[in-house]
Amino acid sequence: MGRLAEIAEKFGDSLKPHHKEQFENSTLEDMQTELSDIQSKQDQTKTLMNMNRIEKFLSGMEDLSKALTAINNRDAGHAMAYVWGSIRFLLRHTSPTDKAFDSVLDVYEQLGVHLPQLHNFEKLFRTFPGFEECLVNIYDDVQRFHKLAYELFSLRTKLWPRLHKSVWKDLNHTFKQLAKSLDTHREFIQMHGAGLIDNPHGSGNSHHNIDNGLSAAYPHNWDHLNDNFNRYCYGAKAFWREFEQSEAERKRKQRAAIKAWISSSNKVEEMHKRFQNTRNICPKSGRWLFRRYAEVSDWMKEDEPPESAIWLHGSKGFGKNRRHFGQIIQQRANISLGKTILASLIVDELKSLSTAEMKTGIPSDSNIYYIYCQEDDNEHRTYLDILKGVLHQMIYADDYILPLCDDKMHQGVEDNLSNAETAQTLIEAFIEHAPRQYIIIDGLDECEPKEARQTAHFFMQQVSKCDNDVKLGQLRVLFTSQTMPELSKQMPEGDASITLKPNDNTEDIRTYVQKRMVEFSASNDFNRGFNLSDADKQQMESIVCHQSQGMFLYAHLTMEYLLQQQTKGELLEKIKQEMLPKTLEDIYEKLLGSIEAKLKGLEGGNSQWEKAKILLGWLVCAKRPLKWHEIQSILSFDTVKEVVDFDNRMLRHNVRKYLGSLVHVLEGGHIRLIHSTARRYIIDNNRISENEVQCRLTALCLRYLSLPCFVNGYQDIQRKENARHGWFSFQDYACSHWHSHINTVIRSCNDIMVLDANIQTQAVQAQWEFATALDLFIETHGHQLTSETHAELEEDPIDRFQGFPEKFHENLRKIWNHIFTHQKGDFDCRNTVGISQIDDALRTNRTCLEEHFVPTDRAINTDTIEDYYGPNLFKCQRTLCRFFYVGYDSAKARDNHHARHDRPFTCPVACNLAPIGFSNKKDRDRHVRLYHREMSDRPSMFEAPARKQGRFKCSICDDTFTRKTNLRGHERSHFGDRPYSCSTCGKAFGRQSDCRRHEKIHARRGA
Repeated sequence: MGRLAEIAEKFGDSLKPHHKEQFENSTLEDMQTELSDIQSKQDQTKTLMNMNRIEKFLSGMEDLSKALTAINNRDAGHAMAYVWGSIRFLLRHTSPTDKAFDSVLDVYEQLGVHLPQLHNFEKLFRTFPGFEECLVNIYDDVQRFHKLAYELFSLRTKLWPRLHKSVWKDLNHTFKQLAKSLDTHREFIQMHGAGLIDNPHGSGNSHHNIDNGLSAAYPHNWDHLNDNFNRYCYGAKAFWREFEQSEAERKRKQRAAIKAWISSSNKVEEMHKRFQNTRNICPKSGRWLFRRYAEVSDWMKEDEPPESAIWLHGSKGFGKNRRHFGQIIQQRANISLGKTILASLIVDELKSLSTAEMKTGIPSDSNIYYIYCQEDDNEHRTYLDILKGVLHQMIYADDYILPLCDDKMHQGVEDNLSNAETAQTLIEAFIEHAPRQYIIIDGLDECEPKEARQTAHFFMQQVSKCDNDVKLGQLRVLFTSQTMPELSKQMPEGDASITLKPNDNTEDIRTYVQKRMVEFSASNDFNRGFNLSDADKQQMESIVCHQSQGMFLYAHLTMEYLLQQQTKGELLEKIKQEMLPKTLEDIYEKLLGSIEAKLKGLEGGNSQWEKAKILLGWLVCAKRPLKWHEIQSILSFDTVKEVVDFDNRMLRHNVRKYLGSLVHVLEGGHIRLIHSTARRYIIDNNRISENEVQCRLTALCLRYLSLPCFVNGYQDIQRKENARHGWFSFQDYACSHWHSHINTVIRSCNDIMVLDANIQTQAVQAQWEFATALDLFIETHGHQLTSETHAELEEDPIDRFQGFPEKFHENLRKIWNHIFTHQKGDFDCRNTVGISQIDDALRTNRTCLEEHFVPTDRAINTDTIEDYYGPNLFKCQRTLCRFFYVGYDSAKARDNHHARHDRPFTCPVACNLAPIGFSNKKDRDRHVRLYHREMSDRPSMFEAPARKQGRFKCSICDDTFTRKTNLRGHERSHFGDRPYSCSTCGKAFGRQSDCRRHEKIHARRGA
């Protein structure tokens, strides 16, 4: 098979089966008939679109067909059928839509002007057979275009019009490259065929003409011709190879920018790995799900599943319900850890089936997306968070929709994706484009009911839409959650609602307990094992499995608790049925008690236990998940000496020494409690007072921000020295959350902030710590707090402190008014610390770190900068952004992120019409001319004509409009937002009507 046939067959394989036959049987006459019919229809409807633009391209294709035939290429007819079929298909499918038809004609015109007039060079191809490669290259380039265009216009008729503008604009890079490539072929043919141009008036002796032509063109150097030809062939390949590399890099950057815009948490994959590790203890655990519940297997494997959406949930009897706290914990846990493990198993099973070479597999191009919602994870608990989490995975699975994402990113005025409607639109496009996708959403019951209902409603709506309008089973969604009345109306019903039974995972639990049993016999430097008999092991296994009652979490925590026993006698005593904890509340109490006893048994035990309680309190009360280096920074802050002393105060042991099996340590240093039920127990038990911890953590933030390094006039030499010693490790948290902690103390800590002689000593101490820290903070920063009382200030939260000492009440009211005023400010205002000298110090401290240190630098002795600050030193400057504390490992990555935030061209006056500035100078200048004529050096050309009062009023200024569409266009002008781009040249407009008017210029060009 020749190269021409290979290219043709490859193109044919890219066609849908019902189109392939049509293309293969297409002729030049068929294409010409199609073209004539379209022209006639447009003539009748007076919508002619200057179809002369395609004339040169068609002429070039006829020449190509004749040239291939003239050199007796046996594949010419078959190959050219795909060309005629492509042209015919594109014209037929786009002609009903002006924009699409116009854009196709424009590209045909763009390519046509670069095609050589091949009928003049037939002698060249007959004389030098190797030059046939030029014809094949031309064919290859033409079919590159047709393949790209077919991929778009062969999509569903409701999908391609939504993608056309963004995809076509993104393909302009390729169209220009195709034009350059065709120009290269044309120049080579013309250069080497100039002496062989056919002369219709010449001699009929073709051999004589050829000989004379060759002699004239190449009298001496045939080798030179061969060298040129070889260079041409190599250059043509290198041309496309380099372009493909540059396109891959462009796409990588495009995806990275979109990822930053979506700004979803990166924890999903990390969580999935953790769940995989849990399953790896018992690799076969959970597989009963596929054997016992055919609904799940059918949902995964059947081409047309009985149900495209299913709901996996636990019954109220899945484990025993307890009263009060125990009931809440039990209901949460009975399908919490277990159903999440099952969800992770389903994800991995789908991935395995998509790569399996078996009849029971699923299509290899299936896309699998998953989200784990957890109560103690604030980054996956809202409807928007879930949409963003799914979208984050989609941009890595399907490149084709990236241009639409890019368009949406540049159209909006938000720094990050913060509009659920935009996320919905993009997800819908991804769903409709991919041949099959699975979406697994675990833990909807961990979200607020409103968020859970929105999530279920949207994805159920998408399932119904796909099943009815696209293809049954193209989208498959699986929800896992606890049975919740609030969700029932939104969730799948009947056979699609799968209720897990209490005994479903009995064997999994038994296998898990058996796997853990080896740990009771293991010997090492610290443990000699318990020397258990087979009967002892059997008894332990039986009792733990019986007590678990279908709860994996209970079995796991019970085994952890038993492993903490000191002697064999204690262990055997505990495994008697009546001695084991009966509920999760009991097991948490035992674990915490065991940690307390263990730590108190060490030298300085009371101090060790106090540290453990502090750590637990911070994990429970922090406004966001803390990293280990942040926890260390809090511990290292000496509030008496007012220094940060990592060297002497940081913990030199792993966090698990203090908190044992109650925590997980994730990649990146994130510390998380083992389960959301653990947080509830820690809050409700008598060892730790949540409100006391809130008061103390608030006091820590205030005292830390009162250090000299957060005050104007701090010396740079001292700043650099303090940076090396870890002084700025806590600033990300303190700067962004000091005000929210004060808000919590004022609104929620009623049992602590009272004047009562009977309150406990610890509460009095916490109250004193807060009051003295507040006093120090006011003394340090009070001159920069808002002095004018906000008109809408809430007085009730402060009024109940009137009985406290006058100075404390005055300080509290002053800080409350400042926080209230700050939070009532615009978005940019709320994105700052709220106190100018702290804002300045934060920026300077960060600059010091960025310019003088890298994570691997030594800090003190063997401690590194990474030990004190983590691996990312380059942080976003906006306090409400997740990357304010997550950060980046390079300045370039951080600056790219900032580019999405910044709109640097601001209005020169304090203007409420443009509060966030403009992305370019042109838009800013236009705004000044329109709204601040006295400041513009270019007066308006015309006075605004009088108009009648409209009923649609701008929400930003007082202008009114008679039509709502005009109002929308006007409001965009405040921000320089231009969402409508010309599909031909890319010029952007604020109003769709302006864009259409402009596009007609292209459409009528040359008419």
